Amino acid sequence: MILLLGLIATPVMAQSADERVPLIQVMGVGTVSTPPDVATISYSVIGEGRTADDASAALATKQRAIVAELTALLGRGARLSSGEVSVIEARSDKCENFTGYNSRPRLSEGDCAVTGYIATLQGTARTGAVDRAGTAVGAVARLGARDARIQGFSLRDPTEAQRRATAAAIAAARAKAEAMAAGAGVRLGELLALHDPNAQMDMAMSADDIGSMSLGNARPRVEIAVAPKAIETQARVNARYAIRQ
Repeated sequence: MILLLGLIATPVMAQSADERVPLIQVMGVGTVSTPPDVATISYSVIGEGRTADDASAALATKQRAIVAELTALLGRGARLSSGEVSVIEARSDKCENFTGYNSRPRLSEGDCAVTGYIATLQGTARTGAVDRAGTAVGAVARLGARDARIQGFSLRDPTEAQRRATAAAIAAARAKAEAMAAGAGVRLGELLALHDPNAQMDMAMSADDIGSMSLGNARPRVEIAVAPKAIETQARVNARYAIRQ
């Protein structure tokens, strides 16, 4: 869908080399809507154990299962990445003020003895299979992922949408200038200048995520259909046209 809008239209006078030349100056706005073709999924994995190796092994086992499931569901074209790995000690609830604001260091003995370890990992999947993204969220949650969610939708090539929006903005500017010239009883002349006031701005917009969920273990995948909003891309141009007498 393309929306053509003319927001600002004012006749102005500009100084040429030898004389003042009558001009029409307008602003044109063009907006195009494009269905997103990329979904980004995020999740975290946690492994617990009596030792650091036990926690790390539990984490690695879950992560391998999640990667295999995402690859099978989304295809090998999905870009899977992981990072922010940590392994921390776990202590009894009786060990107060060991961590947090104004915490004080404690010896790892008595109530503050280490009782186990917790390993964590952050994972991300970027896929063009937008229609399967919701199902993938449920599938990885079933395999032990936490806070699984569709982080957002985007366009693989936002420059094409920006090009179409710019073309629509230029067409809107000319239509506005023609209407002004007709109303003033003059003829619209040649295009003298074009300017993009938002040249440094990224106009791509992303839809919000759909939340997170947790499912049971020994069941087939739960199909979760998603219908993301179209991504709106907007462009603005300032245009100057000569006036023919």
